[in-house]
Amino acid sequence: SNTFDPFLCVSLPIPLRQTRFLSVTLVFPSKSQRFLRVGLAVPILSTVAALRKMVAEEGGVSPEEVILVELYPSGLQRSFFDEEDLNTIAEGDNVYAFQAPPSPGQEMLSARPSGLLVSPRLAAREGQRLSLPVHNETTVLILFCNLVGSGQQASRFGPPFLVREDRAISWIQLQQCILSKVRYLMKSEVPIQNLGSLFSIRVVGLSLACSYLSPQDSRPLCHWAVDRALHLRRPGGPPHIKLAVEWDIDTKERLFGSPQEERVQDADSVRRQQQAHQQHSCTLDECFQFYTKEEQLAQDDAWRCPHCQALQQGVVKLSLWTLPDILIIHLKRFCQVGERRNKLSTLVKFPLAGLDMAPHVAQRSTSPKAMPGAWPPSWKQPACLPTSYPLDFLYDLYAVCNHHGSLQGGHYTAYCRNSLDGQWYSYDDSTVEPLLEDEVNTRGAYILFYQKRNSIPPWSASSSMRGSTSSSLSDHWLLRLGSSNGSTRGSLLSWSSAPGPARPRLPESAFCTNSLPRQEKGTFHHVG
Repeated sequence: SNTFDPFLCVSLPIPLRQTRFLSVTLVFPSKSQRFLRVGLAVPILSTVAALRKMVAEEGGVSPEEVILVELYPSGLQRSFFDEEDLNTIAEGDNVYAFQAPPSPGQEMLSARPSGLLVSPRLAAREGQRLSLPVHNETTVLILFCNLVGSGQQASRFGPPFLVREDRAISWIQLQQCILSKVRYLMKSEVPIQNLGSLFSIRVVGLSLACSYLSPQDSRPLCHWAVDRALHLRRPGGPPHIKLAVEWDIDTKERLFGSPQEERVQDADSVRRQQQAHQQHSCTLDECFQFYTKEEQLAQDDAWRCPHCQALQQGVVKLSLWTLPDILIIHLKRFCQVGERRNKLSTLVKFPLAGLDMAPHVAQRSTSPKAMPGAWPPSWKQPACLPTSYPLDFLYDLYAVCNHHGSLQGGHYTAYCRNSLDGQWYSYDDSTVEPLLEDEVNTRGAYILFYQKRNSIPPWSASSSMRGSTSSSLSDHWLLRLGSSNGSTRGSLLSWSSAPGPARPRLPESAFCTNSLPRQEKGTFHHVG
């Protein structure tokens, strides 16, 4: 079926980049630990499972061995699980990746002793890889950070650590385990034996009132808070708990002084991926191609074939059937992906002169009357194909409306080309300044105004008869708008393979929020 609808403005979606930049810090276990931040191009519409897989490939390990956590100045925060939307992780979040150490008695496929995260190149060169750790309920993976202070006022010092311990150990044994990991941060003259209870231990993720482990407990890792933390986990990575080791200020100063924070080295991929995602741009032609591409309708819009009685998923395609003298193009910069709403700063490269709309106009090899389901009114049916093909499809830019700011608020400016002298000018409230042609195309371009080349009056600076005064200023298109009839409006052809009155469902990932008034939108309607 085919449907013809008039339009006053073409709202073009901006092709969204399919990936975005995200950095993850890999933790290499060693005597003093080593940290390497890598840059990743993660899918925009995906889950944490995709991120875990990419991190595992960077480290040369299995995704089931990777623990992903967020680290704040106040200590460990959330762990990331596979079914979570990847959009919950912002570009600036501090995401750390740990590999789970092997369980006691686990058979190793290689001689590498400490379960290191290794680079893929190193793994390929040495042919070494660890097998998947088997979860044992008698042991527990502990991810802990050292904090000075307590509760919400605590602040982190030193790096995070990951250990595997038997749940039956005593408080003294747990304390010795923690001290052995932070020993390299402590003052060299301080002994670590027989120091008594040095700190408090809190299970992260539970309420403060009931999350502290007791030194008097013979088996603190069997506390119900530990069971609760393990029970709250979801699929993704090995089971683990997060502990906050809270030191009072005096003890921390006596044993550690002012230890250096972890030194995180940036891999080349960080700079490379940042640059790749900052330089994203597209052309106006790509926006039109994205707008007019065929799309298969969802199952909810399926139609029943009258011959075989089977449900079929139709295909919908938008095309331009006729073009107006004044072509207004709205770039849909405000979009929503998942639960995030933002403004796209993609640079859309548009021509200042010679925009060729021929590739985006529907083919007319078949008469509209011969097209199945076609019903365009007479004003929409040209008597014959245009004889002046090049001029009928060529447009020149004469104005740009720019939006500066965000979705919450902003400011509008305009760039306009004077019809008499051909000079571009910038309009910002009461300020008017000359503008170079190279400065017209910016990331803030929001609405583009094009004029069909064969409708430009001879007195205009854009006309081939530049300098002629034979025509009156009354020929200007602006003065003719009030007297123009419907024949100057464009027509939008919406074609579907489905014979029924199915309404096309536009893809949410491609078409963004439209902030223009309703009367400025093209409408879509199907007639069988």
